[in-house]
Amino acid sequence: MPLQDVAVVGIYATEQSRALPRRTSLELAQEAVFGAIADAGLKPSDVDGVAAEWPGEGGRPGEGSSWARALGGPVRWIADSLLDTSGVRGVLNAAAAINAGLCDVVVVGGGMAGMFGPGATVGAGAEPGEFTDVWGAYVVPLFALVAAEHMHRFGTTPEQLASVSATIRNNGHTNPEAIMFGRGPYTVDDVLASPMVASPLHRLDVCLSGEGGAAVVLTSTARARDLPHIPVSVLGGSMEAVGRPYFTPPSYDAVGRLGTAAAERAFAIAGRSRDDVDVLSLYDPNSFEIIRQLEILGYCPEGEGGRYVTSESIGIVGPRPVNPDGGCLSYAWNGTQQMTLKVIECVRQIRGTAVHQLQGVETALAANAGSAAGHYELAIFGKGPR
Repeated sequence: MPLQDVAVVGIYATEQSRALPRRTSLELAQEAVFGAIADAGLKPSDVDGVAAEWPGEGGRPGEGSSWARALGGPVRWIADSLLDTSGVRGVLNAAAAINAGLCDVVVVGGGMAGMFGPGATVGAGAEPGEFTDVWGAYVVPLFALVAAEHMHRFGTTPEQLASVSATIRNNGHTNPEAIMFGRGPYTVDDVLASPMVASPLHRLDVCLSGEGGAAVVLTSTARARDLPHIPVSVLGGSMEAVGRPYFTPPSYDAVGRLGTAAAERAFAIAGRSRDDVDVLSLYDPNSFEIIRQLEILGYCPEGEGGRYVTSESIGIVGPRPVNPDGGCLSYAWNGTQQMTLKVIECVRQIRGTAVHQLQGVETALAANAGSAAGHYELAIFGKGPR
């Protein structure tokens, strides 16, 4: 079957918070997984494919087959490596498995608690980075290197970065589900006045660290017609990687255009143009990465992203809405499942149930990771047949 014959039929996002001290990662993962299955109008035993984190006891941590007993029956397809259990990568792998006939219903997702809290920041992962740790580098300065080189080459300004941050953070300011709900509004001057974390990125240019869970359920569009919600078809997608994330300090030449080829392939598979996309749900570990992604997705030429975000509004009422939920900058960053939240926002917008619902959304794009991470995945979603 074509990729378009697979649809997202269930979604669920748990509470998102800077810290959830009375919750465990396993509790959040189970809440998200069973919540998404219920949202799909299915029973746990209907699920025969798992790309979900098992983060606790009652099974083997990290082993996806641990879900079989919890779901009430054997499963026929499993993916359990770190990024296969979340977001676009998880969705595309699940769609491919359904497409190949390996399984019929797949759940993707998980949860995280007890890792971050007030004052915490985002590291590069549990494993050491031999070419970054020696310099005291972590995620933020590694992304900052790419941003600084873009500014040097193309004249991108701190004010342009700050305009991205203020826009997306203000979306979260008015989203009751967001960690930063009610914490704004923010102006460009507020962003520029916040402490410098890693030049050129100020504190308000950098995403949250927090805790929470999320999950989605996929099946064939033929089966989806009998389920409660509008099927949201996986129209197309692609992935691109240049090596292990955060392995070495990145240069713009190495990663500045990461995702360009993946975007071309995804649009071709989907049979959609860039102008067909009604909303963008992009990974925003910092404000600069949105500028870079608008360039590699083809919405403006290389080097023009800074001018684009100030001349063509990316706000909720603008022509190119980006992260209406507040993104990682303001809604939530919860480990790998922030990638799943990007997919959930696309599905909500197409269903017409988003907190900041846009008018007439039929096509949405979700993207995960970016330049310093060394990998990029994107998927294009559309309203499926009933």
